[in-house]
Amino acid sequence: MKKYLMVLFCVAMMATVCTQESEPTTYTVERTETRTWHTSEVVDISTATVNGNITVAALQDTLVTAEITRRCTGSDSADAEAHIDSITISESNIEGHLNLDADMPDSPDYNYEAEFDITTPQSKYLDMTTVNGNVMIQDMIDGARVVVTNGGIATADLRGGIDGVIVNGAINCDMEALQVGESALLATTNGAVNLLLPVDVSATFNAATTNGEVVVTGFAAVTYTIDELNHKAGTIGGGGGGTIDIAVVNGDITIQAR
Repeated sequence: MKKYLMVLFCVAMMATVCTQESEPTTYTVERTETRTWHTSEVVDISTATVNGNITVAALQDTLVTAEITRRCTGSDSADAEAHIDSITISESNIEGHLNLDADMPDSPDYNYEAEFDITTPQSKYLDMTTVNGNVMIQDMIDGARVVVTNGGIATADLRGGIDGVIVNGAINCDMEALQVGESALLATTNGAVNLLLPVDVSATFNAATTNGEVVVTGFAAVTYTIDELNHKAGTIGGGGGGTIDIAVVNGDITIQAR
């Protein structure tokens, strides 16, 4: 009898397992388009998105090119296809001020994403904003303003100065030059800031963190007016060149020679 009951129990368990509903699956639709403008028509570039990265790289070309990728996730392919056009890309170019914005619904039922991959001649000022994404800038020479919420900022061989603000994320800024009158203004709430500068740079600096450590290293001459663990200020080199101002709440700050 016990054996018979055990067999029935096992059969019942197998039936229970077999009749469990499977987890719902999701399907992602992705669409990519390319837009171009002649470089003579563009003075500066402004781009904003939600749930997506923005990358900008210098390219010796006669065109400014934006590769725009939209994504929508639904319960199946038909559901995702039915909603991907809810992501719209608005474009304007007034007197050379090129503006690209990704607009999408704020819906708990669908995941909407839009990212921009831009190539352009070097001499364009950049104004980049994203929520839930990263901004990456390479080899640009006219400076940039970057605002990120939940993501990071990374630059390589940047010139012309930068104004970068993050809520929740790290800043890794590699600058090829910081000239007289140019600034590196960097701030983040939760994340580290790493600023790389030429070894022979001349600049005044003020770097402070609430919870972290400030390190200035690799330069031949550094003069401190404030030299505390979490707050350092003074001059690098002759001090008559650019301006560095870094503020962090939770994270370390490093200013170092390239």
